Amino acid sequence: MTARTRAAIAAVLAGVLLGASGCTLPPAGADGDLIDDWKALTAPKFDLPAVGTCLEGSAATTTFSPSTVRDAETPCDRDHTFEVVLVGTVDGSAAQRAVPPEPGGGPGGEAYRAAYKTCSAAADAYVGGDWHTGLFGVTMQMPARRSWEGGLRSYVCSVLVLSDFFGRIGSSTGSSKGSLTGAAPKAMHCLDVNGDKGSDGWWEEVRAMTPVDCAQPHEAEFAGTVQVGADISGELPSTDQLQKLAGERCWPAVAKFMGLTGAQLDSRRDIGVFWDGFDKAMWDAGDRTQRCVALSYPGKKLRASIKGIATKALPV
Repeated sequence: MTARTRAAIAAVLAGVLLGASGCTLPPAGADGDLIDDWKALTAPKFDLPAVGTCLEGSAATTTFSPSTVRDAETPCDRDHTFEVVLVGTVDGSAAQRAVPPEPGGGPGGEAYRAAYKTCSAAADAYVGGDWHTGLFGVTMQMPARRSWEGGLRSYVCSVLVLSDFFGRIGSSTGSSKGSLTGAAPKAMHCLDVNGDKGSDGWWEEVRAMTPVDCAQPHEAEFAGTVQVGADISGELPSTDQLQKLAGERCWPAVAKFMGLTGAQLDSRRDIGVFWDGFDKAMWDAGDRTQRCVALSYPGKKLRASIKGIATKALPV
């Protein structure tokens, strides 16, 4: 290559570099600033359910996906399982994490428990009383992982209708709003027991407790709720420890319900005490509520409420 050729190529390259560096006049009508004309990206929008929305059973998932909830919506005058009482938001440092809050003692656990507490209070306000005293459960759906990664920070809190004392999911026709006020149609009262008698004459196994009118034959009656292990954090305690803690709280609650002192209840041989027990999900969410029940002997059917009965004979 000759020196003259190299000089010609160098001149062409210099012109290209000058053009690329922006050292030319902008075209008419342009200000030369390529940045200030870009519009900021808007936050993603999601289709969120309204409070009072009723959902059929297909929405029974542990996570919230807007499309799944939308497909499960149904009129409240038709059979449904869930009813939305709150659409909350995960905020603060928990909203910056790569994954949504999860129950338990790990990262995100504190945010999950805080959201559950808000959810539980919203359920109380919606049904008109402590939802634990009614035929209700509460479910809180955090965003599904894919939705979280797409920017969703909303969670859905719903009440669900129970078919029995042990938390089996049922269905309802009509809204649950205010159903623990006035005549309180969804309040828990008397219960028909399905179980087996042990060799000592007491219950060896209780499989189900189904709500019935107190005028109908039954062997149990809901007596109220207590807080168990509220000062205990960490993993779910052993069954034996929970039994001890629940017994210490439920015996006085049943005695008060019947109009007895603790000693008077201890002296009765026709009534025992029962409670529902914890599962890991409930414990990890920070819910320490136990439902206490007055329980008669197998086959000894009660035919009226025993509230305030004191030392009188059972209405059998």
